[in-house]
Amino acid sequence: MSRIILGTGSYANVPYHMEKFYVNLYSAEELCYLLVEKAELLDRDVMQRELVAWLDEECGLDRLAHTLYALMNQNGSAAAFVGTILEYVNLYPAEVVAQTEQTIRDNEGLNPDRRGKAKADYMLQNGKYYTALAQYHSLLAQLSDTDTALRAGIMHNMGVACAQLFLFGRAAEYFMQAYETDAAQESLELYLTSLRMQYEDRDYIAYIADHPEYHDASLRVERQMERAYGQFEGTDENRMLFTLQVLKEEGNGTAGVSAEYYQEIEKLTAGLKETYRSMYH
Repeated sequence: MSRIILGTGSYANVPYHMEKFYVNLYSAEELCYLLVEKAELLDRDVMQRELVAWLDEECGLDRLAHTLYALMNQNGSAAAFVGTILEYVNLYPAEVVAQTEQTIRDNEGLNPDRRGKAKADYMLQNGKYYTALAQYHSLLAQLSDTDTALRAGIMHNMGVACAQLFLFGRAAEYFMQAYETDAAQESLELYLTSLRMQYEDRDYIAYIADHPEYHDASLRVERQMERAYGQFEGTDENRMLFTLQVLKEEGNGTAGVSAEYYQEIEKLTAGLKETYRSMYH
């Protein structure tokens, strides 16, 4: 998180760790920024006495802390709690404060399962793939069979998480389960994409031949793959691959050249993985 110009209170010597967002906060302004940016993920969990004590003891905002303690003792809402902080620090205009409070009120109106999915989705979006998968598994275990839309959304995102981890077989299973639940074409296309990444060409072609009902979706997947390949051909990464291959061949297998080749390949692969992952978002 970028440092914000301090306007209210003091910089904290000891940061407040907001575990939900994996971040350390050093000022009331940083707290306000987080509250506004992540409003859709906030609920009563934000109302922590440890947070209020930190504002009091580390940021020197005793008057704000007193007001927040009173609000908590009166069983106030999360929207009121956050709104009180935003109004006191006065970092944002009134309309932003009002919108943030409304977003939190709307979120508090969601049932626990949808709030749980929102939290897992945040973990997924921030690269916490295993944590997100654990949260999704927990939600599925308690989810009603009648909530098909939510179930399909969870399974689809489990497929995304597995694909990000290059677990294409498991990803395909989850995408198919999602497709069988709500018939969303996006889930079907990502199912076929996962198979495409997992199978040899001949095996994938044979699978599509055995499932003519997927023919149109497979054509869309192929067009997407061709676009991706076409974009890659003109990249610096592709040119570097060619250069490295020449370097390896001309080096006649000498230890130094071979080591350099594999080091550069490892660096390049890491970058390509990040580019690939963006395809599944």
